[in-house]
Amino acid sequence: KDFCEVESTFNGLHHDDFLGTDINGEEIDKAAKKQLDEKRLAAGAKVTNVEYTRTGWNKALVEFHLESDGNSVISKYLVTIKDKKIIEARHVNGLMGIIKAGWLSDYHSIRRVQSYQHVDKVVFE
Repeated sequence: KDFCEVESTFNGLHHDDFLGTDINGEEIDKAAKKQLDEKRLAAGAKVTNVEYTRTGWNKALVEFHLESDGNSVISKYLVTIKDKKIIEARHVNGLMGIIKAGWLSDYHSIRRVQSYQHVDKVVFE
């Protein structure tokens, strides 16, 4: 598939202020996430067995299988939802990873509120 076929779905799913981590733990923004997904789609990657569990009023634990080039990887992300869109997605491993991702998400949520009150741009430290 061409990414332009699913771009409106991508934009409807991810908040403009999206912040996440990839499987290597590196932080990515919405533009970098879009490039990564575009590359995966062009390579013929397929996502299956999507499962999610709500862990709070604005958080969910999402697990899925990513199949690409004959390899199957199980990925797990803690996502934070704002305005019915994903504003943060952190790759997690085990219980301690989930706890850390939840703490970082709460911290960034507080920073976002402060920056929305004082500046028109979100700033992360």
